[in-house]
Amino acid sequence: MSNIIVHLNAFEQSDVQKLGQQAFIEFIADSGADGVEIRRELLNFEKDPPLKKLQQEIKKRKLIAVYSAPIYLWNEDQVLNKELLTQVFNEAADLNAKFLKVSLGRFKPSKSDFQKLNEVVSKHIPIQLLIENDQTLYGGRKDLLVRFFESAYQYDVPVRMTFDTGNWHYTGEDAEAAFIELAPYVSYLHLKSVAERNGVLITEPISLEGKDYWNFLRQLPSDIPIALEFPIKPKERTKVYVDFMKKSNKESWSLA
Repeated sequence: MSNIIVHLNAFEQSDVQKLGQQAFIEFIADSGADGVEIRRELLNFEKDPPLKKLQQEIKKRKLIAVYSAPIYLWNEDQVLNKELLTQVFNEAADLNAKFLKVSLGRFKPSKSDFQKLNEVVSKHIPIQLLIENDQTLYGGRKDLLVRFFESAYQYDVPVRMTFDTGNWHYTGEDAEAAFIELAPYVSYLHLKSVAERNGVLITEPISLEGKDYWNFLRQLPSDIPIALEFPIKPKERTKVYVDFMKKSNKESWSLA
C-alpha cells in the first residue's frame, strides 16, 4: 500500500498549536509516510512560517501536501462561499497542495449555483477540490452528497470526495451503504474508527488486524491516498501504523 498521509489531527492538538505544524514535517517523513495533511485551523502564525516556506519544507522531505480548510462550500443561504473558497484555494496553491478539502455546508439542489462553483474550481486546476462527509446532518448525509456529486458531474465541475470512514456514526448512517453509492466519486480516504463511550462518540485508532475497514480498501484503487485520522499516542507509534498500511495489500483485504 502506498500514498499514506499523516493527518496533523493525529497528534495532540495542544502540541501542534504550540510547536507549529512545521515541527512535525520531518518526523512524518521519517515515519515512512508519503504525505501530510495540513490543517488550516491548527496553523500557528507565530511558529509556522508562511505557507510558501512551509511548502519548501514539505518538498524537501518529498511529501505530498493536502490542505484541509474547515469552511463550508455553501453558506446558510445556499449561496457559494466564493470569496472564502478562493482564499483557501490560494492558500493551497502557496502550499503546492495536491488536494484542498472542505465541507459541503448548506447545499440545496434547486438553489446552489454550480456554474459559479465551476468558475472558481476551474481557475485553480490542478489543485483537486475535495468534499468530505462531515459530522453534520446538513453536510454529511449520504442523500445530499449523492445529489451534490450527481449535479456537479452534470455541470462538469471537477470535484471529488474525501470519504471519512468514521463520520457516518455522527449522521446515524451505515458507512458501507454510503460507500456503495459514493465510491465512484472518492479520491481520498480518511481512515479512522469511531466508538460510543458512555453515550459519547469518540475517535479511536484503527485495529492493526484491519478487518473493520478492509471492505472499503479492497474496492478502491491501490494508489488512492489514505489519511490516518485517529489519535496516535505516543506519536512514535506513527511508524507502526504507516508500516502496517504499506504492508497491506488487496489480496489480504479480499480475505477479510
